[in-house]
Amino acid sequence: MKNLPPFPASLADTTAFLTPHEREELWRAAIIMADSRGLLMRVTSLFGRRIEALRARLAQAGGHFGGEAWADITQRAQDSVEETLWRSYNLATFGLSGTARPRRPHGNRVHRLATAASGAASGFIGLPGVLFDIPFTTTAILRSIAQVARDSGEDLATEDTRRACLEVLAFGGPGTGDDESETGYWAARLGLSHLSLNLLIRSAAGRFGVVLSEKLLAQAVPVAGAITGSALNYGFTRYYQNMAQVQFCLRALDRRTGEPAAVHQAFTAMLREARARHRINRRAAPAQDAVFLPR
Repeated sequence: MKNLPPFPASLADTTAFLTPHEREELWRAAIIMADSRGLLMRVTSLFGRRIEALRARLAQAGGHFGGEAWADITQRAQDSVEETLWRSYNLATFGLSGTARPRRPHGNRVHRLATAASGAASGFIGLPGVLFDIPFTTTAILRSIAQVARDSGEDLATEDTRRACLEVLAFGGPGTGDDESETGYWAARLGLSHLSLNLLIRSAAGRFGVVLSEKLLAQAVPVAGAITGSALNYGFTRYYQNMAQVQFCLRALDRRTGEPAAVHQAFTAMLREARARHRINRRAAPAQDAVFLPR
């Protein structure tokens, strides 16, 4: 994000404990979080009708069968994610922990392109292919998160940092249920910090698995699912990369300032301002674009 919107003068007192550079970092994180959900929702809304149509077909096949089929799809996605997270807990950081922090953070575009390619290939086959896509996509996203952590100055050799990487997947997906992200983010962050590794991985698999189960339905139709899978994988990867930037920016400021409660308060205020700006921009958008924007 090269050009940041002007910082709200009304927050000067709330952020007085921060240096100008720290304030800019926190404001950038707030803008990223406020904008990320809307960007991905533009992508997922394109395929919303397909998902709903497939759900309707399951229901038409029989309420009992439809319910069991959907539950089975969701459970298989979660089980696959949980198994992958256990295997990737150390693997995702392989080759990163020993490297020096770059002068400029990487754009992580390679991971987005890799998951997009995987989504296209698996979607071409249909549902069987998507089940093979989930482990690859999960590992690639987790490694991408680890790279953001490394670029932010985190030590990937520590369990605390690796836990923080897993936490990003447990913050929830880009659905409309967590529209007030500042509440969901902090509630998740505080709750997850007290979980054992086993429970953390289960929590991450549960939340992330639900996100991927939606993707399963969208890619269930062979050939046509290739475009869907590519777009969704790219969007999901970018979304979690953005969430990782927020996560590790806040962790760095917590350590640097020694005032996590003040950072929490400042970020929450900034995020509300960023969301207000986002709503104003959305109302000002051309009518033809409104169909792609979330409410």
